[in-house]
Formats: sequence, C-alpha cells, structure tokens
Amino acid sequence: MYQKRVTHILKDISQLLDQLLKTDHQPGLLGGHTGCALFYAYYYQLTGKEKYLQKAHDLILSSMDAMSSSALLPGHCNGIGGIVWCIQHLMNQGLVDGDMEEIFSEVDVLLGNQMIADLNNKQYDFLHEGLGIALYFLEKETPDPWLPKVVTALEAAATHLPQGISWEDHFSRQAIPSLPDEPCYNLGIAHGMPAIVGILSRIKAKGIDTGNLVEKSLDWLLSVGNPPGSPSLYPTLVNNEGAALTASHSRMGWCYGDLPVAMTLLHGGYTNQAYEMLAHSVQNRDVQNGMVHDTCICHGSAGIAHIFNRAYRHTGEHLFRQGAEKWLQHTIDIYESPAGVGFYVDGKYEIKEGVLEGVAGVGLALIAALDKDIVPAWDRSILLS
Repeated sequence: MYQKRVTHILKDISQLLDQLLKTDHQPGLLGGHTGCALFYAYYYQLTGKEKYLQKAHDLILSSMDAMSSSALLPGHCNGIGGIVWCIQHLMNQGLVDGDMEEIFSEVDVLLGNQMIADLNNKQYDFLHEGLGIALYFLEKETPDPWLPKVVTALEAAATHLPQGISWEDHFSRQAIPSLPDEPCYNLGIAHGMPAIVGILSRIKAKGIDTGNLVEKSLDWLLSVGNPPGSPSLYPTLVNNEGAALTASHSRMGWCYGDLPVAMTLLHGGYTNQAYEMLAHSVQNRDVQNGMVHDTCICHGSAGIAHIFNRAYRHTGEHLFRQGAEKWLQHTIDIYESPAGVGFYVDGKYEIKEGVLEGVAGVGLALIAALDKDIVPAWDRSILLS
C-alpha cells in the first residue's frame, strides 16, 4: 500500500543527508551527525548496500575525533553521553567493531561522576543534564556499577506526595520565567517525569533493586490526568495538587502529551492503563487537536507513527497498528506537501539532519514501518524500547 512511497522517501532522505553532512559540524546523537550514523546503519540493514554502512563508520570516526578535539558537553542529546551511547549501540548490533572497555574506560569515569553530580544537584533533565547519561550505562550488555548510584540519587531527590512520588522540574522553570512560584512537575519525556520513570524501569529490568520508586511514580502519573472530556488526557506541567500550570490541553508527540505517558506506563508494567490511553489517542486525536505541523520524531507525524508502531510490536493490538498506519499516511502527505521533511519553527520549515528534529529521525521511523524484521532498537536512545 505505502511501501513504494516510503522507499522513495527514504532514498530522498539519504541523498538529502549526504548534502547536509557536507557542512554539518555538530557531532551530537539526537541533534547532530552521530545520529545520522544510526540512520545509515539501519538503512544498510534494510538495503544491504555496503556504502551506507561505510557512511555510518565514517560518521562514528568523525564523532570520536570531535570528542578528542572539542570541548563537548557531557549530556545525551548533543554531548559525549549520546555519542558513546551510539557507538556502544552499533557495537551491540554487530555494525561496528571495537572494545568499549579499551576505548572509553576514562570516559566512563568522567560521565559517571558527572551524571551522579547532576542528579545530586537535582539536574535530571533527560536531554541536557545528568539523567540521559544513564542510557549509555544501560546500553551495556551487563549491569553497570554506576546504575545503582542512579537509583540512590533519584531516591534522595524525589518529592513525596499523597498520590505517590515525583521529581520537581527545575529545567522548565528556567525556560519559562512566567510560571507561578510553586513546585512544578513536568509530564513530558524530553524534560520530565516519563524519562525519570523510564530510566528507573529499565534499571529495574536489569535486575537492580529500585525499591518501590517505579510503582509509586507511576501511581502519581496516573493521578494527575486531565478531567474527563478533554481531548488530551494529560496537561504538560502540574503543581503539587496535580492542577495544570499552563494550558491543560497538550500536543501529540514524543516530547509531550499522552503518548510518552502511555509508553512509560507500558514499559513500567501498567499495561491496561497504557492500552486505554493509546486507544484514546488512536480514536480521538488528529492533526488539528494534536497540533502536528511536520514529520519530525520530536512532535511530528513520523514520531507519532513510530510510537504506535512500537506499541503494536509490544502488544500485538491491531488498533495500534491502525494508528501507526494512519500517522504514516500523514507523514507521506506532509512530505508531498510544501512542508516536505522540514522542521516547523516560528511559522517556517527548516531542514535539519538530526534524530529528534531532523530527517535522520524521520528516516529511522520509516525504516521501522517498512521492514517488520528489523528491530528498531535505535529507539532506546529516546526511551521507546
């Protein structure tokens, strides 16, 4: 039905990335050319063409050079943590050869110390602060000794509320000075609670004791939804009482809204509640009330399609497959419109190369939609598996 169109779009994306990377100087995983290595590696798996694997290798070497020659931030999105996550991931997939112990033993210590220092200072933003670094240690095939320290730091930083536990959002308070002067809790995966619970759930799955942190935090998440009748089930930011601090209606996407909450519940074992939320989104959300303007992973149609695709793979529920196909068709429609694969910002469309906001992420989602035999394990980088 859509295979021919998606195959054509992927070819276009590959050629567009070739052009973008001639002038790109940003080595980050989610916002730069390290993430493009993920696209080429998975595109190689889809096509079997060695030239794409070679491009992935070239980008990894470029990223390693940047780590040794540039003053990079430590975080996951555009820093060292994300770069070494990508290298470890491609090694796990058998797509890159090497020994991380030998290559990055000093990096492990630097990242681990930075991660714990950030978490102790309540700097647990997933994209830019300490929390996201934990994904690198989670990507290792055996449980890493830094992971219990993550649990200890998060337990100490937690806020205990009548409905469960949560973590205050200090990152958004800096970004939105107009917020009321009261505790703020973020319900998005990019900067808030779903990422914290998602990390804890994955640490628990490694066999590491997390106490009751996962269960109590999921109980809190379930308690702060919107009143019945709202198109979206969750707002974006809430206070101690669970009341919305900004508009109660939230967009559809990976970064904020109902879908990241639902996927967090799904991976935390709250399957029934996750199913109800995902079903609501399939049946009641659309381009208009979802505020979907582009194709990106972060808050665009390809990201939404991939989340439903992941939910279908996890549960086998046909309704979620329908959701994936519906949003895949939106992605094709947007691609064939003047917007193309541009990232929508301030009323304009800008072409970017990265995973979250750019064409590499769109391409990865389309590969996952096209070939059911390729496990899209790359999405561990954004807490979707």
